[in-house]
Amino acid sequence: MYNNFLSEVKAAADFIRGKAGSFPQTAIVIGSGLGAFLNSVSASISLNYSDIPCFPASTVAGHKGALVIGLLERRPLALWAGRKHLYEGAGVNQSLFSIYVMAELGVKILILTNAAGGVSNLLQAGDLMLIADHINLMFKNFQAAAQAGGKPCGVAGERQIYDAQLQQVARDAALREGIALKEGIYLATCGPNYETKAEIQFMKYLGVDAVGMSTAHEALMARQLGMRVLGISFISNSAVLPSDGKTAHEEVLANARLVEVKFSKLMTGIVKEFVSIT
Repeated sequence: MYNNFLSEVKAAADFIRGKAGSFPQTAIVIGSGLGAFLNSVSASISLNYSDIPCFPASTVAGHKGALVIGLLERRPLALWAGRKHLYEGAGVNQSLFSIYVMAELGVKILILTNAAGGVSNLLQAGDLMLIADHINLMFKNFQAAAQAGGKPCGVAGERQIYDAQLQQVARDAALREGIALKEGIYLATCGPNYETKAEIQFMKYLGVDAVGMSTAHEALMARQLGMRVLGISFISNSAVLPSDGKTAHEEVLANARLVEVKFSKLMTGIVKEFVSIT
């Protein structure tokens, strides 16, 4: 079964390579509502996920479901506009399919972005948060497939998942662009439910700053496959629940408009600096 999965990964990678030629060594996964960043890239090719062999399509609103390859600040860049979440019914391998494809295509630096709920009272809707580290409460072993396939675990046991040099690049870019970049711990759950008040209190006790339903497993697998990883969260809603206690995905998408410009400026500033470190 694992060998079949690797064959599907290779088929997808070969298709992309055939359409794009050489593939950029830097890639960004764009989270919910952040697709406006695509307008910052001079696109040379755009492929719908549905057109890529074996590629799982995202069904979540706010995810375009396309791979865009182009230039940003004259640097080749691949943008994955959307991801397949575990809560969409995807298996572990499906949810990590794009990560495996990127490894097959030779990606060296991966920026994972997401929409996350603010747990810390210091975070408000519209903030950007550098992921210092994460807590994985998805309760799945994402290295198991690689082990079952006979591949070495590589850096599976490494404790520093998010690259310290890339984190400093992000801080410097934010300072240069005049962007307030918060920093904190991201907690990942499978979802798809939003958190109860009791769960939020529990997360605060753990020292969590933001919570979401992606990224942690992608970061773990990307590191295992040899990529350097940076994580950025867009805070889509604050820890203080509205009076009716409800949060909706529409709120996430609406609040994304608060951050479109500064998110694009931050990403551009970060990518600009990568020229000097790769």
